[in-house]
Amino acid sequence: MASSMKIPSLICLILAICLSAASFLSAEETERVYLSGRNKDQTVPWKFKCTTGAKSGEWTTIPVPSNWDVLGFGMLNYKKDIESALEEHGLYEYEFNAPEQWKDNRVYLVFEGSMTDTTVKINGEQAGPTHQGGFYRFKYEITNLLKFGQSNLLEVDVAKHSANESVNKAERTADFWVFGGIYRPVYLEVVPQQFIERVAINAQADGQFFADVIVNGAGDAESIEVQITDLDGKPVGDSFSQDVKNDSPRLSTKIENPRQWTAETPNLYLAEFQLKQGDEVLHRYQQQFGFRTIEVRPGDGIYVNGKQVILKGVNRHSTWPDSGRCLSKDVHLLDINTIKDMNMNAVRMSHYPPDQEFLDLCDEHGLYVLDELAGWHWHYDTKVGRKLVKSLVTRDVNHPSVIFWDNGNEGGFNVALDEVFDEYDPQKRKVLHAWEAFNYINTAHYLEFDRAKVASQGAPTRHGPTEVYQEWEDLNDPNKYIYMPTEMLHGLYDGGSGTGLADYWEMMRESPLLGGAFLWVLFDEGIKRPDGSIDCAGNQGPDGIVGPYREREASFYTVKELWSPIVIERKGDNTFTIENRYDFTNADQCKLTWQLRKLKRPNEQGAGFELIDEKTQTLPDIAPGQVQELTLDIPNSKEADVLAICVTDSQGRELWTWTWLLRDSSPTNVFNNSTKGAAPQLLESDDKITVTTGDLVIEFDRTTGELNKVTRDGKPFSLSSGPVATTGESKLKSLSSSIESDTAIIQAEYDGALKDITWQINSNGWIECDYRYHAEGKQDYFGVTFDYPEKLIRGKRWLGNGPFRVWKNRQHGVSLNVWENKYNDTITGYSGWEYPEFKGCFSGVQWLQLDTDEGPITILPGNSGSFVQVLTPSFPPKDLEGETKLQLPECGIALLDAIPPVGSKFKTATTTGPQGQPNIGQGEYSGSVKFYFGELPE
Repeated sequence: MASSMKIPSLICLILAICLSAASFLSAEETERVYLSGRNKDQTVPWKFKCTTGAKSGEWTTIPVPSNWDVLGFGMLNYKKDIESALEEHGLYEYEFNAPEQWKDNRVYLVFEGSMTDTTVKINGEQAGPTHQGGFYRFKYEITNLLKFGQSNLLEVDVAKHSANESVNKAERTADFWVFGGIYRPVYLEVVPQQFIERVAINAQADGQFFADVIVNGAGDAESIEVQITDLDGKPVGDSFSQDVKNDSPRLSTKIENPRQWTAETPNLYLAEFQLKQGDEVLHRYQQQFGFRTIEVRPGDGIYVNGKQVILKGVNRHSTWPDSGRCLSKDVHLLDINTIKDMNMNAVRMSHYPPDQEFLDLCDEHGLYVLDELAGWHWHYDTKVGRKLVKSLVTRDVNHPSVIFWDNGNEGGFNVALDEVFDEYDPQKRKVLHAWEAFNYINTAHYLEFDRAKVASQGAPTRHGPTEVYQEWEDLNDPNKYIYMPTEMLHGLYDGGSGTGLADYWEMMRESPLLGGAFLWVLFDEGIKRPDGSIDCAGNQGPDGIVGPYREREASFYTVKELWSPIVIERKGDNTFTIENRYDFTNADQCKLTWQLRKLKRPNEQGAGFELIDEKTQTLPDIAPGQVQELTLDIPNSKEADVLAICVTDSQGRELWTWTWLLRDSSPTNVFNNSTKGAAPQLLESDDKITVTTGDLVIEFDRTTGELNKVTRDGKPFSLSSGPVATTGESKLKSLSSSIESDTAIIQAEYDGALKDITWQINSNGWIECDYRYHAEGKQDYFGVTFDYPEKLIRGKRWLGNGPFRVWKNRQHGVSLNVWENKYNDTITGYSGWEYPEFKGCFSGVQWLQLDTDEGPITILPGNSGSFVQVLTPSFPPKDLEGETKLQLPECGIALLDAIPPVGSKFKTATTTGPQGQPNIGQGEYSGSVKFYFGELPE
């Protein structure tokens, strides 16, 4: 019996020892205890009451983190609606336990982000001053307010709008959705009485390592020791230490031949800092970092690790349709992969700092980051601004991905805050004023093409219609400005971003002063309303290169092709030039795969191709910036229609796939070899000419000479009213009909825009139409049209460039294949979000087949260098279209020799470069087209 009593006593002793050891270990490490969830997909319910608006006035629960207005509380509003929600508050309550063993430690309550003025109470006592600023981490020490070993009440009052007018102007009247709520995590940090509060690292490309260490609290600490390791924990160099003589010692060492961090080589290390008393570790602090050096060389360029780089970037807000600014790792990774899949290497955090986790992932995956203090046309006052700059910089200072700080945007810069960035940043990164020429970088926004050309030569031009920011006359000034617009080609609907980029980028790349460019903007900032609709606030919400859920639009692929770091041009049958546009990566880090493809035929099912042959090989040793000729061992093939070359990077990510047509793949063989049927017969009356061949009947209007009606086997096909010239009225001058051999011929001559038409109806069931028309002077578009009812079309299938439509100033980003898609009426960036869009102009079309309720209609354009328009795209309301407005003919099918360019939100197409200029008709144009109605013959 006595021995049996000793077992629980021994267990108690062991448990006591374990608890003591755990307490000792927790004293070494910062313990983090989440009171909220971690992200939008992992939340914790808190008690909640909204004071005004929808679902207000009663206590309920709400997931934290979240934005209450996205969940149907209060009012969801864009900047223009702020007056209606000025008194809106969210009241939160949450109970939590503070373990007894914490009482010898210090406890901090940390908010990663709350919008906006946030007042916090613990057990009825205010934890500290009300925090102002909706995008910044803030914390309170609450040690003396806690009841250890008991339940504690956390009360939070969040005002949607700030009592500080400068905060409202910088954040709440800015050009984005105005949300309310605790939208980033809330947690407790439990630390020793004396601890390492934070560190600020300057790790240079040559291995020099400096770290400012901020120690908080009184205690017996004597030294700080640092060990650098790789991410697997393997030590890199010897540990080093320094006595603690003040609260902010600086430590330094030199690492030999470190693996440098760049966006192309995101090599990371870990530094462990130990606060010690003798050999005893009082507190441990770990910080990830990278060795890299950023330089701005006036009159030259931006340099990373001593090498000039070109930033190819995009602006990114922190938004998800279902959750507002409350995001998750999955969303961050989706955005990063979307950016990198466009061959971008940079991202600007417009117009506020992002989640900490996003920057962690930029460090890991490799993106250059412009980290931004909020401010849009207005700025924070200096008192609150100093606090928010400190919060921004001390949180983000150790991210190697962060290479510039932005002090506000478009006039929202308080210049008194410029120097504050340096106070907390030992790397002394340059501070930019986004849209201004400042610190020898010209970030001017939305310059017209001609003015951008001047800026690319070093002039300090700025955003605006005509003004020059300062006099600049000496083109030999060694301190010329590096050109790097932080916003350009403002996306709206199907305009901007990719449209115009080819001209801009070709011009900008010619400048030795190019620092890069940031397109506006990554995604359509639509918010999901309770009824399921996506609200983009009319045309106010940012309209991006991808949709609200990151659906990829045509401009995505345009950017991807134009910004590919490897560029291939075909010079001969098997001879190519390879240009390496990487900044650091040798071409031999990439793989090249060539494929010989046999394309689907129009009388086959589906899209795509049959693979005839392929081979994968490593690209040659081509240094960045160099061009080399390459001959590939590609066999001759009588079956292959297309040669495709795909290049992938070292991670297997596709850079681009180029395609070239090897032979005529239009179905002329189907046309020529079709079985001949009954000889055509002509029947004429006062108002029409009817041609019959077998089960096919075609009717022409005698007064216009146009196609009037088609039937096969008694079933109608509604293609009619064509061809009609788009360039003006035409009047029939003469009309004749005849039968020659197995072909019926209808010939019409005209006065006016249309000159003549020749119809040939063959006994094999094919119909040919040759036409001539006149186009002179400026024209939005020109060609010929046919009518077909939109309501009867179910889909299309075609051999040509696709799968996206093109515009005159956006013809990159498509490739040659057999494509198909179902009918949709998407208005890009406005409604539908089903891509590719069905309607519009398509290039390089060899054949096209419409799937209709009446049966298939096969169309063979005679000129693959022209464009085929399928239906007339829908456009947003006139009052919302900005400068994207354009004209296309109302039609079912059009064969066009010229198509319109597209402008952007604020700029007409004519300001975007050569391809944005109006089409100029040069006189007479001719073309041809063939039709087959019904199922094609075998």
